[in-house]
Amino acid sequence: MAKQVKPNSSKAIDKESKKILEQQERQGLVFGADALLPKKSIDKEIEKHQLRSGREFSIKEVKDLITELAQPYSPMFPNQKPFFKLMYKLCGWDHLNPNDFIKPPCVALWIKQFIYARFSTEILPKLQEKENPFISGYVRKYKLFQFLSDDGQRQLEGFIEDAIKVMEICKSWYEFEIKYGKLYKLSIQQKMYES
Repeated sequence: MAKQVKPNSSKAIDKESKKILEQQERQGLVFGADALLPKKSIDKEIEKHQLRSGREFSIKEVKDLITELAQPYSPMFPNQKPFFKLMYKLCGWDHLNPNDFIKPPCVALWIKQFIYARFSTEILPKLQEKENPFISGYVRKYKLFQFLSDDGQRQLEGFIEDAIKVMEICKSWYEFEIKYGKLYKLSIQQKMYES
């Protein structure tokens, strides 16, 4: 004998499957709503990022300023520019020659702090990531500016000229740090007490 399906049970199955289909449809509307929105064609490289300091930059700007390989060397701080002469004068280093190739280690730190810091904050770390071995002591094979593009080197020259202008009106290195830092919104450690 063949079993007969009761009409009530088939109605219950139809009712249950209808409920499941409705639930899937609702979920499709909720979770598939993004598919209905127009797609944004955001190029991540041109997307602007804003830092706490208010500076804005994009990955494209960073890539445009930095080259993959080092550029040929030509002095960015030539002896004809009074950058090091003024720095040595403000620091009271009368016993040192500002034209010597080897300079006190703090000079490299100050160049990064006051010159390279004028770029967006992504530039200096990217420059320091470049393959640049030490050749002797703390002297590297390439200068950081050799990894800057032509536009980056032009900007760097402008930053150096700005620093020279501020150095010319200062009487001490500390005064330069304060004035230059305020003028270009750089973070400077101020002394608690004037000496």
